[in-house]
Amino acid sequence: MKKALLGKKAFLAMLLGLILVCQASLVAVASDVPKGPVLKVDREDASQLPRNFRIANDSFKSTLKDGTLPSRVGMEDVRASASSIFSEKEFEQVLAKIPVASKQVIVVDLRQESHGYLNGTAVSWFLPNNWGNDGKRLDEVKKIESAQLEKALANSPITVYNFDDDKNVLTTSFQMDVTKALTEEEMVKSHGAGYYRLALSDHFRPEDEYVDQFVEWYKKLPKDAWLHIHCFAGMGRTTVFMNMVDILQNAKKVSFDDIVGRQGLIGNVDLRTIDGKMNWKRKAYIERLQFTKHFYEYVKQSPKDFPVKYSEWAKKHDY
Repeated sequence: MKKALLGKKAFLAMLLGLILVCQASLVAVASDVPKGPVLKVDREDASQLPRNFRIANDSFKSTLKDGTLPSRVGMEDVRASASSIFSEKEFEQVLAKIPVASKQVIVVDLRQESHGYLNGTAVSWFLPNNWGNDGKRLDEVKKIESAQLEKALANSPITVYNFDDDKNVLTTSFQMDVTKALTEEEMVKSHGAGYYRLALSDHFRPEDEYVDQFVEWYKKLPKDAWLHIHCFAGMGRTTVFMNMVDILQNAKKVSFDDIVGRQGLIGNVDLRTIDGKMNWKRKAYIERLQFTKHFYEYVKQSPKDFPVKYSEWAKKHDY
């Protein structure tokens, strides 16, 4: 009995020792992470499709929660695809997936956070909630971003952190010898594609002025243009804008619920799903859904050339 008790104590002591070692390791890793924006890997430069890739007319892989399927009316006419951010080789795979008839591909970049390409790897400068450039306008973001990329090239080798997307935390770090540093616009245009950017905060609905800018830009697109929309994960901001493009194309012939439902089925985010969200995120996601409903009403009620800006229409309706 005494031997068994001593054995248990020895095991518990060993287990406690392991826990303390692990905790010390975690503290050491945490203390190594700088307090300012941290350079991290978004996507390694591998020849594959980026995560959450979809094309607007993809088949449905499941049904809605009630077992039904939304209408597919007009889906074939939506010339758009979407994904997470992509590495350079992943972008080549995206271009290969887009229908051949689409001669003009334009990337729609929705990221406010600083990001770019080091040796083809997609990187960004991270702060919690992806708010590294919170409150800054696009011209400010571009200046900060260019300076960060130039510094990375000049100071090579540099420390870069890996990132756990599921847990939303930085993990291990490594040294990168940087031989090439490009903005996303430079990388995309080097492959013959166009580029358009809105600096949008992660998790939130787009502000009215950015909606106005996007609609005005969209109105002038050539008929053969194909949009490839992305944010960081290809989920929140990207899904909102995939809904908006579908709405711009199909609001007069398809219901709001059908559009939101089908975008949820080809992607992985149904904007109507708010359950489980807590605190500020719940409020932000409710506002995001309300905005999408209002945008649907705006498009459905407006003439094709949208003579009244969304911001003016929303103000008139007290939204």
